[in-house]
Amino acid sequence: MNSGEIPGLAEQLQRAGLRPTVGRVGMLAAIIQIGEGYHYPEDILRELLRQGRLGSITTIYRVLADLTSINFLQRSFDVEGKAKYRLADASFAAEEICLVCEQSGRSITVHESELRRKLDQLARQHGMETSSSPLLIRVNATTKLESAGHK
Repeated sequence: MNSGEIPGLAEQLQRAGLRPTVGRVGMLAAIIQIGEGYHYPEDILRELLRQGRLGSITTIYRVLADLTSINFLQRSFDVEGKAKYRLADASFAAEEICLVCEQSGRSITVHESELRRKLDQLARQHGMETSSSPLLIRVNATTKLESAGHK
């Protein structure tokens, strides 16, 4: 990994609405270093420790949840039901819009390229740019959901 990747990762996190903490940037760098494919949290922790970075499995799971919620990572499950993670497909994520409820943390991902194009255009008209990662929109719940199964 070259020295230019770390600032790039920090900028991507910032544009996605997450503070680029040492843990988040370090974990993304470790996942990139491990290579393509799915990785278990323990594998990511081993890579961080191999790089001489401090870390705990609790921090790994917390950061994985953060990065999955903004679609930087994709989560899947193996045949035993154990979660594994990989970097999200950037070309597909570029058109995604992710609505995240500030109260509950629930999220809805919308794949609507025309809406995303219009939002990108509106931002440019006002001297701004949207992130290349999924566009994150924070929303507030207007009703309480009866079941906890809605995520």
